Amino acid sequence: MDRHFLEFWGNYLLSVARGQKQLEDMARWIHQGFKGTDEMTTMFKNYYGLEDYDRSNPESTSAWEKATVDFRKSFGDTFRSMGWISNEEYQTLKEENRALKNKLSAQDQTIKRLKSLLSQPVIDQNQTLNVLQDLIQKQGEEFQRLMTNLSPPTKNDTDS
Repeated sequence: MDRHFLEFWGNYLLSVARGQKQLEDMARWIHQGFKGTDEMTTMFKNYYGLEDYDRSNPESTSAWEKATVDFRKSFGDTFRSMGWISNEEYQTLKEENRALKNKLSAQDQTIKRLKSLLSQPVIDQNQTLNVLQDLIQKQGEEFQRLMTNLSPPTKNDTDS
């Protein structure tokens, strides 16, 4: 972590001990792009060496942007080291969790359906094949009888 952040943060935490309002101001200040709370902006400029910040100067603007990026990174790293996450990360994880729960529910339903199918009696393929062969044989015999009955009588049949 950078020394500027630690110095800023240490002094800020001492100030926070004096009142909850400052913590609320800090959150609002960060969300407003490090603007809006003169006391914090002044403290930030002091600890990051930006006392002479001039918005019209590209170098000064670049230094300001780098300081805000460094601050945000250190701020996030500090709270992550305490096990905290940002609201954005929380919302992302919450949505991911919801999607995974939906997927799990769908998979549970599929598993139940497959288990139900497996618990139903299974037809023995060999038995089915035997029944089919018997049916073919019977149909063949019936066909032979039909053909015999349909054919005209032969001379030998009439002589008897």
